[in-house]
Amino acid sequence: MNNLILNRDFRLPDDGWYHIAPFGEFPHAAAGVIQVIDQESCIAMASRFAADAQTTNFPGLLVDFDHFSLDGEKRSEAAGWIIGLENRENGLWAQIRWSDLGEEAVKGGRYRFLSPVWARSDCVDLGDGRVRPVRILNAAVTNDPNLKGLVPLSNSGQRGVVDFQTLYGGVTDQENKNMKAVIEKLVNHLGLAADATEAVILEKMGGLISATVVTELQNSLSVLQTKHDGLVANMKTLEDELVNRHLADFEGLINEGSKPFWAQQLIQNRAGALTVLGDLREMAGTATSAVDTTTGGNKESTTPSAGSGQGRKPLHNRANARPVPSSQSGQTGSDGDSKAMKIRNRAQEIAGAEKIPFIVAFRRAEREVVGQ
Repeated sequence: MNNLILNRDFRLPDDGWYHIAPFGEFPHAAAGVIQVIDQESCIAMASRFAADAQTTNFPGLLVDFDHFSLDGEKRSEAAGWIIGLENRENGLWAQIRWSDLGEEAVKGGRYRFLSPVWARSDCVDLGDGRVRPVRILNAAVTNDPNLKGLVPLSNSGQRGVVDFQTLYGGVTDQENKNMKAVIEKLVNHLGLAADATEAVILEKMGGLISATVVTELQNSLSVLQTKHDGLVANMKTLEDELVNRHLADFEGLINEGSKPFWAQQLIQNRAGALTVLGDLREMAGTATSAVDTTTGGNKESTTPSAGSGQGRKPLHNRANARPVPSSQSGQTGSDGDSKAMKIRNRAQEIAGAEKIPFIVAFRRAEREVVGQ
């Protein structure tokens, strides 16, 4: 399957596109198969080339001289590089960028034909000795239809035994195994059957999200993450302000040493902590009120008489109010304050040791202290 590079005047086409494989069925005598080049074949080859071209630093597909790149003992200088591949109404077309040597060779008429190359493993078995290529490996400029010793299918009419177990010379069995493992993982990831053809795989890959879309999604995610972090920071600030406000409300009941503990309780269980603090304040207030009962209910008994020029002093219902001397009130007030402090301290011990909610620890401590 050799295609003319030049017209009769040895002129290259202006657009750089060459008819590299026409539609039809072409016998390959050495391999004993018939190569089927049809629309499905050319679409698959063009699609695979387009996918490969998206990889970083993709150089194009090699166009060598007389398929020398397939023979490890011969030079493999580039005549050119295939930089585009298209399926057209009459077959497969390739856009070729010639090297200096290649352009000189074809313009001078030393080479007249293009010969495409594909590996046997890149062909779909259609049965009855017919195969359909779905990926082009490379191509060559050639005038010799009898080149020997090629491993993959090349349309230069080689004779002899063809080894189809490797893609081309120099590939080891281990490298083939590695490639098969990669292909199996790809097929599994795409959700395809294990015996899926390359054409089916390429079609499936064509529906994958492009790198541009992935980048856009990553950028959107980054913006949302920034907004989320800002909201979390604002919530933390508001939470700290609310805790500080509650600590200020119970300033006379909470000393400096226990503020960190109560701040933690207010964050973990605000309703429960406020209930306990309210109970403690009520107990402290009850203890202070008991001071009045010992003086006969006369709240002014400790204040100067009228006309002394001094105003009345209010009762102080905070837990740190100065206790009334025992000579005036007995032990009622101090006992109330002492029990409140014992309950609070014991509740802190229980909550810390058993890792239970403070309000539960408080009720237990209350029962313990009151029952003493």
